[in-house]
Amino acid sequence: MTAGFGLLPVNRHKIERQIMAFQIPDLAVTESDRLSFSVFAPQDAPRLAGLHSDPEGERYLFRDGMLWSEAYAASEIAKWRRTFAERGYSKFKLTRKSDGAFLGRAGFGFDETHGVAELGYTIARAEWGKGYATEAAARLARWFFEEELDDRFIAFAVPENAASVAVLRKIGMREIAPLTVKGIVCASFEMGVERG
Repeated sequence: MTAGFGLLPVNRHKIERQIMAFQIPDLAVTESDRLSFSVFAPQDAPRLAGLHSDPEGERYLFRDGMLWSEAYAASEIAKWRRTFAERGYSKFKLTRKSDGAFLGRAGFGFDETHGVAELGYTIARAEWGKGYATEAAARLARWFFEEELDDRFIAFAVPENAASVAVLRKIGMREIAPLTVKGIVCASFEMGVERG
């Protein structure tokens, strides 16, 4: 797996994020062995809406059964692009490096309720069971700290989503007290920088 830009002084990252507010990259932000992570572009709205139009895939995402329209997907992309410009992270478009196939999304959003970055991922159902969620989550966790974006992040999953809970445990996240998200008590995890 490749490294990001490496460890740079925090002030440099802040300056880079201010510059990035005007220039959001079209290229991969980071990569893993099989995956490429890039910022969603406005023209990705149909693809994102398609990802979130599978009721089986959506049942764990707190959307109350709502399937995404292209307009809703476009509004989420605009929000994620603002988050990238302001914070240096986002929910990224996930593609397979070998053929460029769209696999889903994975990345960080800012959880306003808890005041911290939150890791999340959604993989297209046809790609489940191939280890992409674990590979994406593990790479993003390392990238987050390599880029010194913050000193901790959280993740949560509805308890019935055993596969997602297993991914969070497998990448080394520490289980914390359950968080209530949209009225649902969730299995909750955090990962932080070890300070010594």
